[in-house]
This record gives sequence, structure tokens and C-alpha cells, in this order.
Amino acid sequence: MARPNVRRIINFALGQLTYPHDPREFFQVFNPLASAQYTRGVVTRVVRETDDVSTLFFRTGEGWVPHVAGQWARIGVEIDGKRLWRPYSISAAEGQDPSITVKRNGRVSGHLTSQTEPGSILYLEKPSGQFVLDEKASKVLFVVAGSGITPVMSMLRTLMPRRPEQDVVLVYSSRSAEDCIFGEEILELADQFPGLQPKFWLTEDFGRLDFGADGDLPALVPDYHERRIYACGPDSFVTQVEAFAAQSGGRAVVERFDTARRTSKSGRGEVFLAASDVTLEVEPAESILEAAERTGRELPHGCRMGICQTCLQPMLDGAVENIRTGEVHSEPGLIQTCSTRPAPAASLDL
Repeated sequence: MARPNVRRIINFALGQLTYPHDPREFFQVFNPLASAQYTRGVVTRVVRETDDVSTLFFRTGEGWVPHVAGQWARIGVEIDGKRLWRPYSISAAEGQDPSITVKRNGRVSGHLTSQTEPGSILYLEKPSGQFVLDEKASKVLFVVAGSGITPVMSMLRTLMPRRPEQDVVLVYSSRSAEDCIFGEEILELADQFPGLQPKFWLTEDFGRLDFGADGDLPALVPDYHERRIYACGPDSFVTQVEAFAAQSGGRAVVERFDTARRTSKSGRGEVFLAASDVTLEVEPAESILEAAERTGRELPHGCRMGICQTCLQPMLDGAVENIRTGEVHSEPGLIQTCSTRPAPAASLDL
């Protein structure tokens, strides 16, 4: 005769006692990571990396999916009674408790860097993103700027202990030595693993990195055309690396930390949310998503870069303009609210 599943019996009994609530809601009194609705994390340590950058280490609860080096996750925090979500790259190595490294810039990142401490609760969604290592690449070139080092640090922390002789060049552009996130740890990794060659480019001393055929990057890495190139940082910086790789017949694997925006041709616009019977004014520099958030409405979103498509919403009428390319779309159908604005008006089924 089959033995009864003891855990299932206990859960059933608890469910009868706590109905209509999930028993895990009551467990939160004893275990803050227990949740019936969301995966939670509890901050275990906070490390100040630079004047405006902090790393938050956290332990995860039920439902977390282990990350792959280079991926990001949406992190939720409670601010003034509202839960706000933003995507952050995971900086920890694979197989370790996750950490995010946050630069103070905006409401959520400001809260995380200045008000979050050990014991604080984070809300978590599963890791995502395609900015991950190609295991077949024998020679690798990372080209990063500013906080673009964050997902690359996860890769370095994972890759170098596994393959100590891996041929890796890191070109890290930052304003000054003091602004180099993980600067000391990168040098320590290079001492420990001879295959890692870090090259710091300080714009205060040398100016902007030149990607021309006879410029700075070819001089720093003469064998760049033999390497798998990864780039992370601001949109304009990453776009230059993409063009640089294409000139040599290659392709860079990229991750953008912001979006370089074109000036709106139509100026201020309006979005009508048909299901809510609400009209939003959208400023020339805003996306539809940002306009909604400014007025207290949280729309579905993920990467906020027009990549993951979590923000797709049905447009019923009107037209939208891509904030990065300036391309206008006027056919009814799904549009990305994180990377479009009305041109000059649009109606969404929201």
C-alpha cells in the first residue's frame, strides 16, 4: 500500500484551518521569505562600491530560479505604500546567492542605495536576458562603460575560477579610478588568474574611447578580430562597439543600460486608455510607460529597453513613435509602451 504524502496531508490540514488564506501567508510571521504570491528575498549585506553605487546581497525564498551569469531580474520594493519594480543585472557568480549592484539614479535605485539595509525585503521575478557567455569562445573581449561592468562582473566571477587559463581582455571605460566599480576586485582576479587582462580607460585623463580603425580600442587590443566581443553600458557607447565589431566582420553581444532618445517630432502627446476611460499626457521626453508611472499607474514591464517585450499592449487607434529610432507605427496591434510615445495621439486597450 502506498505511503501517504505527509507534507501534502499537513498542507491540506493547514489549508483547512487558514481558509480562505494560503497557509504561507501566516508563515511570514516566522519566515519573511514565505509568500503565496511573490518570490521574496531578504537583504543579508550591503556594500558601498563607490560614492553612488552599492551592492545588495540577498537570500531568496521559494520560487527563485538560479541565474545564469550576465542575466538580470526585476526587483520590487515598497515605497510610500506602493510596490515599484525595476530591472537590475545580477552581479554575483552563478551558484551563489544573488546580488545586485545599483547606481543611485531615480526613485527606486535611490531607495535601494540609501534606505535598504540588512533585513529589508525585496520582491523578485525570475532572472531573464540573453547577455550570457558563449561557452565555445576561446578568446573573449569585454568592452564596458560605467555600471555596464555589473553583468560582466558576474561573468568574470563565474568564468575565471572555472577556466583559469581562459584568454579574457576587459576594457573598462570610467570617468576616474574612484568611479571604477569593482576596480580592486578586478585587479585581484587578474593577479589570481593570468588569463584575465584588465585595461582601465579613464576619460578624465584620456578622453572618450576612440573606436576608429586606428583608434584607442585597436591599440589596446590588437587581436580584437579574433575575440568574441561583449559590450555593456550606455546606448551610445554600445552602439559604437557594435559598429566596431561589424567593421571586422564580427558581431558583438550587447546589453544597454539606457536608451538614447530622439527628439520627438510631434512634441507633447496624448494616450487614451480605453478600458479605464483615462487620458494621459505624455511629455516629449517620456515613453508611454513613464507617463503612466508619473501619474501613479503601473503598467506591465520588464527590461524597459524595448528588448524583453513584457510591456506589449494592444493599440486600438492612432500612432506611436519609437523613442530610439524615431520610426512611426500606425497599424493597430501590439506596441511596446517602454520604448514608444504617442505621435501625437494613440488609444490603448488598457
